Amino acid sequence: MVRKLPVLFIIILLLIIIDVNSIFADVEIEEVPLPAEVEAKAFVIKKDKDRLWEKTLILEFPKKRRVLSTIDGFMEVKAVANHSAHPEIWKKVKEEKGGKIYLREVKEKIAKHLGIVPEEIAMLATAADMDNRAVVVKEFKPFVVVALVTAGAKTNALRTGVDEGNYIEGMEPQGTVNIILLTNAQFTDGAMARAIITATEAKTAAFQDLNVPSSYTKGAQATGTGTDNIIVVTGTNGPKVSYTGGHSKIGELIGKAVYEAVVEALKKQNGFKMLKPN
Repeated sequence: MVRKLPVLFIIILLLIIIDVNSIFADVEIEEVPLPAEVEAKAFVIKKDKDRLWEKTLILEFPKKRRVLSTIDGFMEVKAVANHSAHPEIWKKVKEEKGGKIYLREVKEKIAKHLGIVPEEIAMLATAADMDNRAVVVKEFKPFVVVALVTAGAKTNALRTGVDEGNYIEGMEPQGTVNIILLTNAQFTDGAMARAIITATEAKTAAFQDLNVPSSYTKGAQATGTGTDNIIVVTGTNGPKVSYTGGHSKIGELIGKAVYEAVVEALKKQNGFKMLKPN
């Protein structure tokens, strides 16, 4: 005798299945290779509807990692994400609900996909195409450093200390340099903070060598864009490090990885070229 399931149960089951499948429905997943030493799995989830793409780079960790984000500060997370969306999507989002609500919804979808809570994700956002990302690995035993960068600097590049600031809370990403810095080394909180300075110096050197102009002051050399962000992810199995400035070997690796990644990403996204060959 075949036992019939209650209709209500069947409806609930179907709704659950639909919800799970719609978290990232009709998507392509592209793996991003990383060195085993950094203990992270990376992949890009791509969705395209009516030629309006959304692409999210996700770094997933086997256990919680301490990170320092220029958006959220210090966090203990299971994943880091960099979400890119077509400029027309950002325009539509701005008109309909605002960027913060949109990004919260994206983070919730990522959390469901990974089986974690949104609070365990540190996230960046950009209008630069994720396909134009750069991933640069630098090693000097026992250190491994990885820089994952997306970059765009055609619309809001500026020279800090010269250009005016007119930021309004809640504005959507334009051109943006997003840097995720990953390592096997165990950074102190101070080392994580100092790594942001080293990475920023490297980013600015890349802007200079690519001759990226300010979008606001004629003849001024840009030092970055007004919406740049970085997430530093400390390691769990490498040497303990308390200093990440340029005089240290780990600082050298950070600087070179970020510099090369920013140069590559800006070349891909905007077509900038080096002033002089390296």
